[in-house]
Amino acid sequence: MSRYDLVIRNARVIDPAQQIDKIADILVHEGKIVGIGDYATVESTEIIDATGCVASPGWIDLHTHVFAGAGLAGVDPDDDAGIATGVTTVVDAGTSGAITWRTFREEVIKVATTRVLAFLNVSLMPAVGPRHGDWDNFSQGITIPLAEKEAAAGYCVGIKVLASQTHCGNLGITPVKLARQAARLSGTGLMVHIGNAPPMVDEVLNLLGEGDIVTHCWHGKFGGLLGRDQKPLPETWAAVDRGVKFDIGHGSASFSFETARRALEAGLPLHAISTDIHAKNLKSPVCNMATTMAKFLHLRLDLGEVIRLSTLSPAQLIHREQELGSLAANRDADITIFRVIEGEFDFIDSERRKEIGRQHLDVCYTIRAGRVVKQPSHA
Repeated sequence: MSRYDLVIRNARVIDPAQQIDKIADILVHEGKIVGIGDYATVESTEIIDATGCVASPGWIDLHTHVFAGAGLAGVDPDDDAGIATGVTTVVDAGTSGAITWRTFREEVIKVATTRVLAFLNVSLMPAVGPRHGDWDNFSQGITIPLAEKEAAAGYCVGIKVLASQTHCGNLGITPVKLARQAARLSGTGLMVHIGNAPPMVDEVLNLLGEGDIVTHCWHGKFGGLLGRDQKPLPETWAAVDRGVKFDIGHGSASFSFETARRALEAGLPLHAISTDIHAKNLKSPVCNMATTMAKFLHLRLDLGEVIRLSTLSPAQLIHREQELGSLAANRDADITIFRVIEGEFDFIDSERRKEIGRQHLDVCYTIRAGRVVKQPSHA
């Protein structure tokens, strides 16, 4: 009889990619998922009794800042943003530009146990000052070939730009145009931060097309996706029709319960739940991916949908759905095992509004490529 490496027994397995939601076992060998089913009699080197727990594909946080020491309050990809918190894949959202990319790749991406992917900032040195800087901080001749090369190597998923006065200063809409050009010519994706105007959000949206990602989509600032009447702008609906994608990017100043409810009531789509985690919001209001996901249970999304928006859907946004975001056989065994706990929990949005939630997520085990890398302290 064959002996396998790991069996997870009696979990509620939820895998939206395969439309699975049932009590079952998960069998793992040599870092890969063997299957989902009844493996009660299988011999295994390691056994996890997941009775009363949910087992999902490893969580994917589409918007993080994990380049610690880069001058932008980056956090540790394992201890703060990744495997210690149930997240098996983090996507860094433009903490590094071309000048610092090599250091980021060698000291973070290649070293972390958590899988780290990244959007390359369109600015060469995004850590210089509070904004993208002046025109000397852009070089398409450097950024575009680097993005293409690093995408081919499997590290870079696209170009990031911050479309707000806070970051663009007097540069207006031009950084967004440069980022779109860099994404198109490098054959990679595009993530656009929307915040304080200028540039105007309608200007930004009108530049975006199918597959481009708007992050901080439900912030509570003036000039967001909703108009004065708190209904989606015509440009917002036009972007939806063109296939533009929308990511939460919670952060310190970019998620509002009120905006979220208005958007949900209006039927606006959402494609990813993400944290925008960095050192300045690690303790509050973001905390971690589990807290951010639980806020969407509080907003009355069902558990399967919250998992989809934290696994399959972000994998699709970065075109990695053939390898990430599912418990399909022969995939890397990236698995998050957690409990849904009942009680009263303080949830704080980026407007510092507190609401009481009735459910939270408690991560029990994180499994990365078949190896148990986080488990309960009492285990």
